[in-house]
Amino acid sequence: TCALPISANNNAASRYFTSVCYSADGNCVIAGGNSKYICIYEISQQMLLKKFQISFNRSLDGVLDELNSKNLADGGPIDEMEYSGDEADNNHLPGAKRRDDGSRKSRVEVLTMQVAFSSTGREWATVSNEGLHVYSLDDDMIFDPILLTEAVTPGAVQSNLRSGQYGTALVMSLHLNEFALIRQVIEDTPYGSIPHVVRSVGPEHLERLLQCVSKCMADSPHVEFYVQWCLELLQTHGMHMEKHRGSFMRAFRAMHKSVQTRHDELKSVSDNNRYTLDFMEDQTKLLLSAD
Repeated sequence: TCALPISANNNAASRYFTSVCYSADGNCVIAGGNSKYICIYEISQQMLLKKFQISFNRSLDGVLDELNSKNLADGGPIDEMEYSGDEADNNHLPGAKRRDDGSRKSRVEVLTMQVAFSSTGREWATVSNEGLHVYSLDDDMIFDPILLTEAVTPGAVQSNLRSGQYGTALVMSLHLNEFALIRQVIEDTPYGSIPHVVRSVGPEHLERLLQCVSKCMADSPHVEFYVQWCLELLQTHGMHMEKHRGSFMRAFRAMHKSVQTRHDELKSVSDNNRYTLDFMEDQTKLLLSAD
């Protein structure tokens, strides 16, 4: 028997999956293994949706599908050839008489050890020989420096608040993505200025603002103030959120949960007060009738 020559075809045929994971809804499966690719398949149609290349490091074995022909010699690829002659002899330890038994040179192979979906299905992660890789559809936790300049600082946010530029202050705080600063801007905004400030927020910061308003409302005594923020956000940006409902569903659910929780709390207090007032009214009637 003779060994098959190394080619792009049989090199691809030697690749296989060693780790698979289903999404939470069971519609997709992600797979990775002895390959530079991680693949996501749709189960019902048995169709490849997308594949991701986890490394472009050419020093890893398996990244290149085909070797550069100019680097090929009679003995194989030049990069993988062993040195011989005086240069190799100089690598022996002092006093060693036994010669090398063979090549010990090997290249690290690109591969994936583990893949997994998150519980929401909007993120997945993999562990490769280059480390941990996390892929996400959401960018709310990613620091985006594109629109930042040296002028966008917490001090500039405070300066805009003092001068009454609430819309500019809110946008700058959303750029910085610091929750405490965003909350300060929201709560320092006058009640009557909320509609104008909401209109100054672009779609790229809308999801983040919804999350912040929901989080602030959960532990704030200013219930009506934050309900007004929620109403203005829905009235001003409702059409955009409807067209991109998949991107805003998580933020909308968080907002709905906060509003519903505060409603239930106030309803309980109101019911107790109503029963107390009814009792006081009945007692007053009894006293008046007795007189």
